[in-house]
Amino acid sequence: MSKYAAEIRNFAALICATLALGFALASPAQAAYPDRPIKIICTYVAGGGGDLMVRFYARALSELIGQPVVVENKVGANGHLGNQAAMDAKPDGYTFMITGASAWVGNPLLMKGADYDPKTALQPITTLNELGLGLVVNPKLDIHSVADLTAYIKAKNGKALYGSQTSSGLVASNMYLQAIKAEATRVNYKSAGDAAADTTAGLIDFFFPDITLAMAQNVQGRVRMLASTPARKVSAAPNLKTMAEAGVPSFDYSVIWAAWFPKGTPDPIVKQMFTWLTEIGSRPETRKFLFDVGSDVRLSKSPEDMAQTISAEYEKWRGIVEAAKIQKE
Repeated sequence: MSKYAAEIRNFAALICATLALGFALASPAQAAYPDRPIKIICTYVAGGGGDLMVRFYARALSELIGQPVVVENKVGANGHLGNQAAMDAKPDGYTFMITGASAWVGNPLLMKGADYDPKTALQPITTLNELGLGLVVNPKLDIHSVADLTAYIKAKNGKALYGSQTSSGLVASNMYLQAIKAEATRVNYKSAGDAAADTTAGLIDFFFPDITLAMAQNVQGRVRMLASTPARKVSAAPNLKTMAEAGVPSFDYSVIWAAWFPKGTPDPIVKQMFTWLTEIGSRPETRKFLFDVGSDVRLSKSPEDMAQTISAEYEKWRGIVEAAKIQKE
């Protein structure tokens, strides 16, 4: 073979290798994530406050990534049906769940049949926001502060009545009762609206609804709102004292909203979704939407940071449930 022919052959080989490398690099771009619609599992009824929250993030994500993002409502068993659907989903990045962490960490502690480990059963992506609760009382009672309510509960010697409409309300009530070293009688409700109606009617003394409902009912004079539960003030109610400011030291509770992938979802996809949701959470329009519903932005620094948050939340719940000797139902 001549020197010229050898050079031609070597040049041709170089061209082939370059083209092969180019195709190899191009193929991931051709199948870039996502290349089809993404589904978000929502554990709340369509049209309700939780559903509206999930659909806000779904719309924002769809606009950001240029793919449809559909919301699938999986409602029932205090969110457990949706939780189970997320755990059973294929870990390919095309299904994830947005929900309040209260039902996710609380169900294994409070519900028979919810036998999963909330620290490991799903892959954390990021926390999104936090929704505080409000301590409200029967407006007919001569109770105008948390100190007044504490004295009232102690004087009733276990016969004061509190509403338990959600797992988060139940835990917040028991956090308060354990902090003041007092007991009260639990009354179960199917909804916060029912509990609010009975508070107005004087059938129960106090309960902890989400801050949005608490503020609305307070304005209407149906309940009297005494304090909010997060450690920091709720943006939508800056003049309302926190429980800590109202005399219950170190009280800090809120419903943390977060996003999870099925366990086993590839790390690059988890990190990409973390980046997208963080960008959405940092937007002024997101802060405005959350402010209007009584919530505040709460973003994780990383998926690992969210995992630590959920683990701490579970341990907080476990301690409260065990101390109150609440049985699974």
